[in-house]
Amino acid sequence: MACPRRPSWNSWVCLEDEIVALLENHVILGNSAAALSAVAALRGSGDRRPVVLVSAENHLAYSPVLTTYYIGGLIPRRRLFLVDREFYLKHQVTPMLGRRAVTVDPERKEVRLDGRTRLKYHDLLIATGASARPLKNVDPEALEFVSTLRTIEDAQRIRALAEKARDVVVVGAGLVSLQSVRAVLRPEIKVTAVVGSDQVLSQQLDRESAFLIQSRLQAAGVEILFGRSIERVERRGAGVEVRTGYGERLRAGLVVVGKGVQPNTGLVEGTAVKKDWGILVDEAMRTSVPGVYAAGDVAQGINQVSGESEVIATWFNASAQGEVAGRNMAGRPARRSGQMRENVTTLTGLVITAIGQSRPRPGRLEEIKAVDFRRGVVRKFFFDGPILMGALLIGRHPDAGVIRQCIAQRVDLSLWKAGMASTPLDYGQLLQAQVYGPAGASNQINYYKGA
Repeated sequence: MACPRRPSWNSWVCLEDEIVALLENHVILGNSAAALSAVAALRGSGDRRPVVLVSAENHLAYSPVLTTYYIGGLIPRRRLFLVDREFYLKHQVTPMLGRRAVTVDPERKEVRLDGRTRLKYHDLLIATGASARPLKNVDPEALEFVSTLRTIEDAQRIRALAEKARDVVVVGAGLVSLQSVRAVLRPEIKVTAVVGSDQVLSQQLDRESAFLIQSRLQAAGVEILFGRSIERVERRGAGVEVRTGYGERLRAGLVVVGKGVQPNTGLVEGTAVKKDWGILVDEAMRTSVPGVYAAGDVAQGINQVSGESEVIATWFNASAQGEVAGRNMAGRPARRSGQMRENVTTLTGLVITAIGQSRPRPGRLEEIKAVDFRRGVVRKFFFDGPILMGALLIGRHPDAGVIRQCIAQRVDLSLWKAGMASTPLDYGQLLQAQVYGPAGASNQINYYKGA
């Protein structure tokens, strides 16, 4: 094992198979949104203790969100990266890139890496993210044509295969799958989406809204096969054959798999760090073991809107969780409030914004909506009494940010509830309500209307 370069802000003893920090140090596992936010929060809080950052990928931090834009040729590869080497130097971070954390030993306060390296820590942030679920029933000889989309290597592979393919099969119809469709769709390529459910974007949209996106995809030439399972993928000539549960045989030069992700929790298996689907954390991003934190797609916390414990795998949430973890590691108490599901994406030329409970169970919440499919505009709001619990917006809506704050802060929207599906919320009026109360705000509204 090669010893890392010894930075001036730290001291190390480097043995053949072991690294031991001589000073109290923070160890961060991961190198994406949560990890970067934690580093910035640590240094922004005035903490100058050593920081060691370990990442299984041998790359500078990059944005997975932008990979489909790279695949589609809209941005060059260099635009994927979020920071350069100067970031690590400026924040006095020792990066260990291309090294995989294998296990965490909370009793000894150390992380064991590949190559038998043991890394001691004073406190630890687990920000290892999640891994894409692979497709089963793939013939080994067909694997070179099948790819998930989670890493920069995945993106490079898909881009190379898409340049030569004439038929592309996309498995699934979630955000990753449909963004992949957008990235590879060209007039000379036939794209077929094989979907297990009966609609697209089943985690974000209801049937009515999903049909708007579906119809636009089909108008662009995408064939969508609903209610299908993949029975087998086999090598056929210069490509593969995809067999569905309905007996269809689809030829493809590329198969993109978007079947969800699995939090990378394996390194705490068998330890006192409690986990469910993800590693369980409180509002301070603390795990069940003192000195061990978790943030990002690997962390499972309380959704402030639904009250349920879940992994919220969004870039915004990972960044916010990482900041909270970093502040607490620096001894500056902080808590994550307003944690909820929120996604903003653009598909078929339409901006789709899903916030909070954007697809509640039927009958659970009151729905107020305005829909104009011809213009591609949807405004749907889901209320529990006067409190907004979720929103689904399709098209460009100038009040999307205000709506998010109303959900996060549980604002009483009694005065606006009836008309907000057809009229954007006015931030000034909401402020009036907070200052004067609902009655005062009502008088102000009437005054401005000339009442």
